[in-house]
Amino acid sequence: MKNILLAALAVTLFIACDKDNDPIVEKDPIIETVNISVGAGYANDIYYSLANGVVSTPVRTEWDIAFYTNPMTSTIMTNDGSGVLLYVWPNGNRENWASVDTVGIAGWAPLYNTYSDTSWQNGAFDKGASGHPDYGWGVYSSTSHDVVGDSIHIIKLTDGSYKKLMIVKRAATTNTFEIKYADINGDNEVSKEISCATYTDRNFIYFSFSTGQVVEHEPATADWDLVFTKYWDESIPYIVTGVLSNVDVQVAEVAETDTANNDFSEATYSKVLNTIGSDWKTFNMETFAYDITPSLVYFVKDQEGNNYKLVLTKFEGSQTGNIEFVKTTY
Repeated sequence: MKNILLAALAVTLFIACDKDNDPIVEKDPIIETVNISVGAGYANDIYYSLANGVVSTPVRTEWDIAFYTNPMTSTIMTNDGSGVLLYVWPNGNRENWASVDTVGIAGWAPLYNTYSDTSWQNGAFDKGASGHPDYGWGVYSSTSHDVVGDSIHIIKLTDGSYKKLMIVKRAATTNTFEIKYADINGDNEVSKEISCATYTDRNFIYFSFSTGQVVEHEPATADWDLVFTKYWDESIPYIVTGVLSNVDVQVAEVAETDTANNDFSEATYSKVLNTIGSDWKTFNMETFAYDITPSLVYFVKDQEGNNYKLVLTKFEGSQTGNIEFVKTTY
């Protein structure tokens, strides 16, 4: 019996050692051509998962402002890609709500979201923030622990109409925003509480002034990596159509390289949202079509750490909104 046990042990050890010496088989990269469309006139956003493809294609103009759902943040964005404009009313504060007008608005500087950062927490309403306790549209209260609005904003909607708007407060304990808005002359005043509590699985919850309702515009944060959209590019400055990355997605831009380059491990990655952006294409004034920047590669590391390569190959413009790229999965 002892010899049988020793023999069995020897066989087991041999098998274990043999497995340890097995060579690691690397998977061949999977290369596929992907065609998507944001629609004629760039009407839709496309939320895209590198692992699973298109997640959703919501209509871009269905929302006007968006609230970051994390209760420890106070970020509010505007739909700048659809032409929504935001201004701080310069002639008073929240105590002067009844006397708001738009006299001189042509000389006011509109506020835009910032996408050239590593965070989505740089909305148009946050502009002018000087650091804690000043968060741009409001100031943190050490008594209530809310951010309390101290400003009045004027917002121009996509239909050309104007509203006066006050962010009353951001209540961290209930994860809500309270807002008040009306026509400039005070008609149609509405007070609204926006609850973020049931939407914390996504970055933002969206709101439409035309319907007075919350809009579930974006999918859950874990479900997408890139969004093909229109947005305001402060560096140009004008509205562009391009690609923004999700929270914790890393992108490396490698210019002037062979598009067959697969050396993703040596690339320098960034979490800046507009690393892919819009400059992979240029409008050709002779052909009236878009040229794709040659020899340009984007390596992308998703939220799970999986590696991909994107090479943008076609952009048909506003007539169709069709976009083509080659995706390599490692």
